[in-house]
Amino acid sequence: MESIEKQEIVELEVCNNDIIMQAENQQIETQNDVDDTNVIIKQISGQVKMIEEKRKTFTQPLNQSLKEINKTFKELTKPLLDVKNILSQKVMAWRRKEQEKIREEEQRIAKEEERRRKIQEAHKAKGHEVSEPVVMKRPDTLKETDTTQTRKVWKFEITDPTRVPREYMTINEAKIRNVVRSGIREIPGVRIYQEEIMVVN
Repeated sequence: MESIEKQEIVELEVCNNDIIMQAENQQIETQNDVDDTNVIIKQISGQVKMIEEKRKTFTQPLNQSLKEINKTFKELTKPLLDVKNILSQKVMAWRRKEQEKIREEEQRIAKEEERRRKIQEAHKAKGHEVSEPVVMKRPDTLKETDTTQTRKVWKFEITDPTRVPREYMTINEAKIRNVVRSGIREIPGVRIYQEEIMVVN
């Protein structure tokens, strides 16, 4: 931090300490004390505002620079991520088709083995000599032939919102706050009330 910036911070700290000391020593026993306290509260609000404005003079150039850097690199990576996603989808679509083919072939083989077994059983029942049941070669699995690395992840979709247990619901507090501000005064399950707060100008 430059020396001029450090000096500005020191000046703010000195002013802070003066206000804090005054606030810590303030007693409230009469209306005059309340009036004096309100003056101190206004001073504190003014000081907080001044500190925030000073912070912005330090951070805005940095934030703008960071924003531009992030934007530049995001623009560089986005096309790559887009084509990666397209290729990944194509690979997974191919894998689903191949897995379906393997499943169908396994079913065909199982049916053929069952057909042959029944023929052998029929021959055996007639007293014929029967060899061991034929075990046909199974198709290779994708794990044996495909280089794609995959893992299984759990996902979900809401099929009936009315049956989802309450513990998984989230109340939209921002929406409630907005409608209360707009004049709504009754919402089932919500207590709407007024609370007095200080206003510092």
